[in-house]
Amino acid sequence: MKVIRKADLPLGKQDSGHIFNLLIDSVIDYAIFLLDPNGIVATWNPGAQRLKQYKPDEIIGKHFSTFYTQPDLEIRKPWHELEVAAETGRYEDEGWRLRKDGTKFWANVIIIAIREADGTLLGFGKITRDLTERRASELRYRLLIDGVTDYAIYSLDPNGNVTSWNSGAQRIKGYTGDEIIGSHFSNFYTPQDRDAGVPERVLRTAFEQGHFEGEGWRLRKDGTRFWSSVVVTPIRDEEGTLRGFSKITRDITDRKRLLDEIQHHASELEREIQERERTNAELEAFSYSVSHDLRAPLRAIEGFSSALREDFGSQLPAEGLEYLDEIRTASIRMSNLVQDLLDYSRLSRVELDLVPILIRESVDSAIQEIAAPVGIISIEIPDGLTVFAHRLTLVQVLANLLDNGLKFRSAGREQKIRVSASLDGPAVAIQVQDNGIGIEEKYQDRIFKVFERLHGTEEYPGTGIGLAIVQRGVEKMNGSITIASQPGVGSTFTITLLAAPAAERNG
Repeated sequence: MKVIRKADLPLGKQDSGHIFNLLIDSVIDYAIFLLDPNGIVATWNPGAQRLKQYKPDEIIGKHFSTFYTQPDLEIRKPWHELEVAAETGRYEDEGWRLRKDGTKFWANVIIIAIREADGTLLGFGKITRDLTERRASELRYRLLIDGVTDYAIYSLDPNGNVTSWNSGAQRIKGYTGDEIIGSHFSNFYTPQDRDAGVPERVLRTAFEQGHFEGEGWRLRKDGTRFWSSVVVTPIRDEEGTLRGFSKITRDITDRKRLLDEIQHHASELEREIQERERTNAELEAFSYSVSHDLRAPLRAIEGFSSALREDFGSQLPAEGLEYLDEIRTASIRMSNLVQDLLDYSRLSRVELDLVPILIRESVDSAIQEIAAPVGIISIEIPDGLTVFAHRLTLVQVLANLLDNGLKFRSAGREQKIRVSASLDGPAVAIQVQDNGIGIEEKYQDRIFKVFERLHGTEEYPGTGIGLAIVQRGVEKMNGSITIASQPGVGSTFTITLLAAPAAERNG
């Protein structure tokens, strides 16, 4: 006859008690044991021996209060736990427990009442787990959070009630943990924001998008306001269930105040610029109108003085002829001034259409315009070198610089003016160099201003506007102009303009 062993039987037909004991004995990460109704240890698994260090014969028959610290014994905590478990069927707690050698560990404890079918209490099942490492990690985290005083870091439950509170939150918002934990975080919002549903919208956004970040006014305990930067993040468990929210708040009132001041100053500056532009436009319009209206009478003065000299010069004494020459010279000088004012005003108002222009052709046109003496001006410009410019303006700029070089010649020295141009990266540098009287460095910033003259008209004639026209014309062509000068040696004006692409130059 065949012998049937328990291991050969289906699991349901084996001794379930024996299998359960095997299961309990195989658990070494949990202390699992039974207590009688009075709290006396009745069983002891290998996990209990590993965790608490007692062998079964050392602990079975003793009261489970052996594992509790003296402060817990003084408040009769072990007996209270059994009372709660007997009344409610279950007790769960965390706290310090003792090993056999007296060392402590942080334990998660579950006590379950075991009863007969008729309700008679048979004893208690007790499960203990060592959470010392987790508690140490949580403690380090709490110490880290509490050590942050510049940020309010706290947590909310899914409904928005405060569940934790760090020292930074107390410093910024004024509440202690006891005062605020359990209260709704909408207490920090202004009445206007609460009425508008801002707190609810913050949590809804964080829940739906996984993150909320914003700025706004918040209230302290004393009712004062501060401008805050807020970050809210949902907290979910491994299954994705919402457990609450973490919230970080920073007081950036000083930055807000600074930005507001900057914005205010920017607005004031913008208004001043608009007012100045309007004033400049009115002055330019006035200048253009006056200059235009002056041309006709000046031409009449020049024309009639010339006619008077031609028709009646023989009847006038020498002194009268001298007066006529003075009138004619003054009217010509005034006409030149008016023309320069018109040119300056025109450049201030118009937008120039910039196209590829050959530099050499513009220089030749400028030389013809000022009727420069032969042999004084030398040109060193590569063939085909082209810039984006406005032709008439470029010619006028070059003519003014060449005329300036001719005018301010140095006595006793053969006059030489050199015009050159070369590529400088994406730009072209055009230089007009003379060997004239030069300019002291302290005066070099003044020469581009309207009506700025360093010499009298008797010594060096001119209107005092020529270089202002040069600078304005160069700027209108998106370029720049600089000067390098030394008294008694000469001056070099350098104009920088954008080079035209090779394809456009060849076209």
